[in-house]
Amino acid sequence: MSIHNNKRYENEFVRLMISKGYHCERVAGSGSGRNAVCDCILFKEGKVYLVEVKATKEKKFYYRKNVVEQLRIMKEVAKKHGVSSMLAVKIKRRGWRFYEDEEYLTTKGILSG
Repeated sequence: MSIHNNKRYENEFVRLMISKGYHCERVAGSGSGRNAVCDCILFKEGKVYLVEVKATKEKKFYYRKNVVEQLRIMKEVAKKHGVSSMLAVKIKRRGWRFYEDEEYLTTKGILSG
């Protein structure tokens, strides 16, 4: 995904969460730095989530080793600071899928839509 498309889906995720009554903000510089561990921060029902946003045209989301490493680091940072983590995947023409904490790290690189 290009940086332009990343921002598009990150902003779409933020708008979706706000429309559901949650507080959500996009992290400035997400995806463009070694210190950026997530794309968004979500406050939902008394919990705080670090969120990574991805999108695919396929019926399943396949992620590579670099994405697995990115998610592992996000999970470690979340755990260190007592918050949760989430992978939000936009499957085009099928909608959003949300995977919390360990759920996205136990799927062997494939998430079904």
